[in-house]
Amino acid sequence: MEIISKQQIKEVLITFIVIIVLIIIGFFILKNHAEKEGRELMSPMDEVSRIQTTDGITDCEGRTEREAANLITLNNIIQNHKQQHEITFLKLYMYQYVSMKFFIIFSILSALTVFVITHSGWQHTSSYVKTLFLIFTAITSFFGLSLSTFDQKDGIHRNGQAFINYDNLQKQLVNYCATGTDIEGDSISFTKLYSGVMKKSAELHDFYLNFDKKNIDTKNLFDYKKKDQE
Repeated sequence: MEIISKQQIKEVLITFIVIIVLIIIGFFILKNHAEKEGRELMSPMDEVSRIQTTDGITDCEGRTEREAANLITLNNIIQNHKQQHEITFLKLYMYQYVSMKFFIIFSILSALTVFVITHSGWQHTSSYVKTLFLIFTAITSFFGLSLSTFDQKDGIHRNGQAFINYDNLQKQLVNYCATGTDIEGDSISFTKLYSGVMKKSAELHDFYLNFDKKNIDTKNLFDYKKKDQE
């Protein structure tokens, strides 16, 4: 049986601390990069939103002052919903980007330690390498589970789609304000358009943060009887 010396324990602890520090530093670097990319991605859409909000609902064709005010209010409501989904989209994009990068990096490091252990054999591999293998594997599992448990890919897609759907509702309001018709150019009453947009907005309104229950359900984790029956 291999005896682990105090020096080896010290080396492992120092290595573990260094890895954690590097992860923290890497997290902030990747986070800032992902935020910058996300902002650049959404920048043109944000400019469109600004134009639709500030200039799109002005001097509406054939509308009374009260109807024009109601259109502005509805447009502002939709804009706030858009911002909610944009913020969630950017947050999920950032966390997925960081998690994916770390998952790839530590998967490679885990594979390298596996190669060393396989080449030398478990009995002849140093405790230091074995510890690195366990640390890298644990970190890889953590970031891998974070990707699947929080279902970030689906959340990004759904929030991005919700943003676009709300933007399309704004375009209906802008078009109606300018022409007095719906988006197809057909005549439509103010009440019908307003109610239709409000109804669609209510249907879209939701928080798209998903969790994969299969990955977090630990209720029967230690239910050996059930496993034996299966």
